[in-house]
Amino acid sequence: MAAFILKPGDIFCAANPMMLGRLINFVQKLKSKDNQSEYSHAGIILTTEGETFEALWKNGKQNLFEAYKGKKVLVGRHIAMDTERFQAGWEGVQKHEGKWYAGHRLLLHLIPLASKLSLGLAVCSEIVMKFLCKAGLATTWAGWNPDNVADMIHNYRDYITIFEGEL
Repeated sequence: MAAFILKPGDIFCAANPMMLGRLINFVQKLKSKDNQSEYSHAGIILTTEGETFEALWKNGKQNLFEAYKGKKVLVGRHIAMDTERFQAGWEGVQKHEGKWYAGHRLLLHLIPLASKLSLGLAVCSEIVMKFLCKAGLATTWAGWNPDNVADMIHNYRDYITIFEGEL
């Protein structure tokens, strides 16, 4: 197990070297202000043991340490995240559990204004941002991608990096 302490409400980004991950990074890099994109997936940490909630092919839970063993991840924490904010955020995204991945939204991310039209559906990074909005720690969620989430963890003053590296 890695030498860092997780808390409910932490968020993470993961690198995916497979074809879909490389394609997502290519598109994100085209849109990125820093011309970089390393992470193509994002999720929410639910427990100190590493249980996550993620938009997978079917939105659900898995364990960070098992699912991403040997993979590069970035874990961040908003400094104001607490139990009440975590509960509010979780209540705001829990309805996505068990639903199929909103893959068609990936195509909408190719068109800047279209990515803001959600109809309540969300890809992985949008679920993370919706969680943070419901927790009162963000103001928008539609149109966010994993690179935006990673940049937020790295650059926003209210976020600290808990871990970055290979699990």
